[in-house]
Amino acid sequence: MQIGAGSRRQIPKVGLTMSDSAAVPVGRPFGSGGPTLTDAGEGALLEQLVDLARTAAGHPPVGSAGDDAAVWTPPAGADVAVTVDALVEGVDFRRSWITPRQLGRRCFTVAVSDLAGTGAQPVHCVVTLCARGSERLEDILEIQRGLCEAAGAAGCDVIGGDVSAIDGPLVIDVCVSGRLPGGRALRRRDGRAGDALMVTGVVGRAAAGLRLLIDGAEAVTAMDRAWIDAQLQPQARVREGIELLARGVRCGGDISDGLVLDAARTCRAAGCGADLWAESLPVDPELRTRFGDEWLELACGGGEDFELLIAVPPAEVDALVGAWPGDLAQLSLVGVLREGSGLRVLDRRRGVELPLPATHARHFSRSRP
Repeated sequence: MQIGAGSRRQIPKVGLTMSDSAAVPVGRPFGSGGPTLTDAGEGALLEQLVDLARTAAGHPPVGSAGDDAAVWTPPAGADVAVTVDALVEGVDFRRSWITPRQLGRRCFTVAVSDLAGTGAQPVHCVVTLCARGSERLEDILEIQRGLCEAAGAAGCDVIGGDVSAIDGPLVIDVCVSGRLPGGRALRRRDGRAGDALMVTGVVGRAAAGLRLLIDGAEAVTAMDRAWIDAQLQPQARVREGIELLARGVRCGGDISDGLVLDAARTCRAAGCGADLWAESLPVDPELRTRFGDEWLELACGGGEDFELLIAVPPAEVDALVGAWPGDLAQLSLVGVLREGSGLRVLDRRRGVELPLPATHARHFSRSRP
């Protein structure tokens, strides 16, 4: 999602909970001094990036320093899942809002969330960094530190990547690979008409945090800080995805582009329609009171919650919720897949249809700022 200048709308697409985020080092701000990348040179930059990744992993690397590629043999019978995501300065983040270390953690979360949506265990990631020669070396090393921290928290190693000079904004591209039990994965296509739709966690926090950042509002209350944390330091639901797959759930995906867009993707992939129930959405009560009529747009269309959306047979809902581990993000029933096609938002179950909330997660869209 984009964050055009003066916009009230949104940047689009770890391992940190909001309760944990205060304890995680925020790091120095961008541009705090020191040599530039041009001063250091490519060789010194690569050497330091590799040393940081190797130290963070804490065990022998998959490949040797100097190799052209890392070689990995997955366990016998395992499937491999791969995803990639790029963050572009001015489109996906503003350096005035975020420190380099926070940005590194966020870059990993954005990428690994799609892997979490399959139920895979992250194993390795590679990173491409495109930066001007005038960027400070320490800023780039801080990005790497944050990325390695987040990857390590997810059980994933940073095993390689690339750097390139660019005459433009900072770009960080992260590719994550993971393993799945052979023949099993959460897939949107495996939903069926009649299945219950459920989400993990709370929706709307990241969009509310972005609204506060764009408006230049001070984080006065604990809720303000939680919303901004959800935007700048989100958590991917890796453990939840693995647990869902282990419990036999077949249909799932993340909702990083917003509940409306990703629920529509699910029903299209499954060849059916879907209803979402506004009354049932798991949101902070303050979202409704603070943003009035706009709360539903933030909850459904803002995106970047990095929660998971699953579809399960209705007879299995109670058992799934009853056995759900208490240390994982809560599961909430929010709608249903139905016969037909298209997505509807109703005010409640079997209620009145509402206008579809605006969405702000698509690149190359006229609705984007």
